Amino acid sequence: MSDEKIIPATNDVIFKAMFVQNQDLLKAFLSAALAIPISEIGTLTIKNPEIPPVYIESKLARLDILAEINGIIVNIEMQVAKKEDYKERTLLYWARMYSEEMKKGKPYNEIGKCICINVLNFGMFDCPEFHSSFSVREDTRHELLTDKMHLHFFELTKIKAVGKKNKPNEEDNLQLWLQLFKADSKEELEMLKNTSVQEIRSGVEAIYSLSKDDKIREYVRQRELAEIDHNLDIANAEARGRAEGEIKGIAKRDAELAARWRAEGKTEAEIRSLLGL
Repeated sequence: MSDEKIIPATNDVIFKAMFVQNQDLLKAFLSAALAIPISEIGTLTIKNPEIPPVYIESKLARLDILAEINGIIVNIEMQVAKKEDYKERTLLYWARMYSEEMKKGKPYNEIGKCICINVLNFGMFDCPEFHSSFSVREDTRHELLTDKMHLHFFELTKIKAVGKKNKPNEEDNLQLWLQLFKADSKEELEMLKNTSVQEIRSGVEAIYSLSKDDKIREYVRQRELAEIDHNLDIANAEARGRAEGEIKGIAKRDAELAARWRAEGKTEAEIRSLLGL
């Protein structure tokens, strides 16, 4: 397969389809991401396996994965574009997950853990570590308030891509997964395929297969066009807002100047002339 035909797993369509179609791979990734031995992971259920339309109610559809393992609700998302409000957005998604569990009528102490896993193709935190994990703790004693909330962020920009000078480390499954997500060339994928970790090798094959799938490729194309349109709409709206703000600012300034000149006794004709009207 030539490089131009490879769609990397940083594409959220490929990311979701890979795990929905190969749930053993999702189980292996969650084992690495959450440090849970894979032998201890029982039934895994994906609650939203469908690939939604590009738009839902005029909004670009979100391609996350909502899963349940061992009574734990986990939301997994690949995010490529940097958004300044992403931390708050993640908190909102966690709150929705938790509130949905409450709606099932469970006693508070029986509500399970809700975890958000965010794989980011941009830098978010000013630290060298590629994995940042957050929970609710007391500020000075660092005492854990509850184990119901965990937010994980994995920054791909802090992971070295595999290459001639950076061979895959088969002892670090989490890093292998992140390098698989990051890989965007046949050379990188082939190096990962040659490891002894079966799930990583299967992940490479899944990316190859999905990259050749005509329906997936067309969906990726449509989604990319929709994202371009969405970003243009935002840019145009911001430009209109700035223009309207400038007009309002000029009108306010002219009104203030006119009031001052009237107080000084100038005629309306003189004021219009001074304002260039």
